[in-house]
Amino acid sequence: MKFYQSKVNLLLISLVLSLSVLFGFSMQRNLSIETPIRIIDFRSMESDALLAWGQENDIQIKTTEEYSEDVVAGMVISQSSIVGERLYAGSTINVVLSKGPDPEVIVNLIDFTGKDIGEIQLFIEENKLMAAEILFEKSDAIQSAYYIKKNIDAESIQRKTPIKFYISTGSKDELTTVSVPDFTEYTRQQISTWSSTNNIKANFVDEFHDTVAAGKVISQSQAANTQVYDGSSITFKMSLGVGVVLENFVGKTKGAIDKFISDNGLKVNYSFSYNATQNKDVGVSMSPNASVRVPNGSTVNVTLSLGKISVTDFTGKTLSQLNAWVSEQNKLGANLKVTSTQDYSATTASGQLISQTPSSGDINPGTSIRASVSKGEGVVVKNFVGGTSTSQEGLKVSTSQTYHASVPSGQVISQSISSGSKVDTNTSISLVVSLGKVQVGSYSSLGDLEAWKNSVNGSGANISISKVEEWNEKPAGSLVSHTSAGASVNPGTTITAIISKGLSVTVPNYVGGNEPSSGGGITINVISRDYSTTVASGKVISQDKNPGVYASGVVVGIRVSKGAEPIATAQVPSAAFYASNLIRGENEDPSAFLSRVQSAIRSGMSPFTSISFSTSSVACLLGEVTNQDPSPGQTLPVTTTINVQLCNP
Repeated sequence: MKFYQSKVNLLLISLVLSLSVLFGFSMQRNLSIETPIRIIDFRSMESDALLAWGQENDIQIKTTEEYSEDVVAGMVISQSSIVGERLYAGSTINVVLSKGPDPEVIVNLIDFTGKDIGEIQLFIEENKLMAAEILFEKSDAIQSAYYIKKNIDAESIQRKTPIKFYISTGSKDELTTVSVPDFTEYTRQQISTWSSTNNIKANFVDEFHDTVAAGKVISQSQAANTQVYDGSSITFKMSLGVGVVLENFVGKTKGAIDKFISDNGLKVNYSFSYNATQNKDVGVSMSPNASVRVPNGSTVNVTLSLGKISVTDFTGKTLSQLNAWVSEQNKLGANLKVTSTQDYSATTASGQLISQTPSSGDINPGTSIRASVSKGEGVVVKNFVGGTSTSQEGLKVSTSQTYHASVPSGQVISQSISSGSKVDTNTSISLVVSLGKVQVGSYSSLGDLEAWKNSVNGSGANISISKVEEWNEKPAGSLVSHTSAGASVNPGTTITAIISKGLSVTVPNYVGGNEPSSGGGITINVISRDYSTTVASGKVISQDKNPGVYASGVVVGIRVSKGAEPIATAQVPSAAFYASNLIRGENEDPSAFLSRVQSAIRSGMSPFTSISFSTSSVACLLGEVTNQDPSPGQTLPVTTTINVQLCNP
């Protein structure tokens, strides 16, 4: 039984060993086929090397291209699998290759006047101009190695646009060159000395750098062992060192700030300001700001909190003292404001503070302090109206007078400040005192009456004068009488003044009557003597003054008739005589010939001017006079109308 059990155990062991060998062989085979490949950084590889790596490692590389401002054309910009990642054979990696700078990008051209060849070369390099060319030419006006002109006037171009820059060689045919050393270990002073010696302009740009020590060269725009033109420039990037990145000092204590400043080789300049949220000696602001990198040894400006403002009580003191204290606190950022009112007080002297709010404790910046300033005890104005008193202790009283219809003379009509009002001591108050009604005098001349009116109106009488003219034996313009003489009248009354127009005469109607003579206060002026067919000789045709009453001495102009005008006479001429002198033209139109005949007759019949023509068609010659009425030879008035009949067959 034991033998059998041992044999079974041996068989089981053999089976397990066989299976183990087979499994191990299988695992070894699978591991040799499926071992993943570690992905490397492709960014230092060109496209050919990248594809070769893919073939060698059985990894499919899919590439796309895009423009890049930073990566050289043909080099890798990015890869889909990160460095260190492991992929199995047959996997795919997407890679973006650089096409270099985008040639379509627009570059803004600057004003190159005063730029040297080094600065222009740097502009070309920094803006990646792809078709820029530098040419040289002599110039007596432009310094050697400096810009003269360019072949494009545009303000901007594409990178691929061909552009030529022309550089002066001065009076020489070409520029001499200077060999550029490696400035890596040079100081700024050494670079300046070399540049001055070799007639090269050095341009310095300061930058922070993690590895290059402060004061050392990070880079130079012209590479070592190259040639630069005499008179051109080289730009040097100089290291400020690693620098110090400022912590945020806001909310930190002065001790913590001082430690950071000391640990990092910096300097600090403290100022102080009140602050509502930060305790005393805690940072509230800083310059430069937090997270800014500054050179070692730099000075940082920090404002520390003074905390809240402790109020001083100025009750019983002057407002100017309070304002002076506030002004001093505001110099430290307190931003306090003062508002004041003026009030009467029986216990606080004029000009001193009765109260102040707040007057104690700590207050925030920007708080308004309210102050009540005493105006002294003040004066209560009494009632002057209706009385005769015109004074009150503590007031400056002034009076004026005016006439009044109902308030008796000497009583106060009104006061400028109401009774019961409380005012400052020595306040001015105006009283209006009544002069009563207006007393009218008895005046014999208009001038005296006007003078009286002007005098009383200066005191508010508001008297007016209405003038009425009447015929009177007094000289014209004299005052005959006026109303209310010797009476008292209300202000605003109108006085009626009767003014003499002098003696009067009555001008009669002379028209149609005999020519009058001057007399009785009337002077007759014969304007003209005219013929009249309606008014008999010696009679008045018209007069320039209508019948009526006028001042004595009036002049009346008249026109006197000479009777009917005589009429001139003359012997009537023969119209036939003047017609017979005309001969009709061979081709003359009949109407034209008749018109000539009429003109000849009108001219010959003078002084008779009224000639009337008619025509007859009896047997006769064109233009022949067939009848004239009145007949020739009669002596008649020259106004007589002569009727002439002409032949028009």
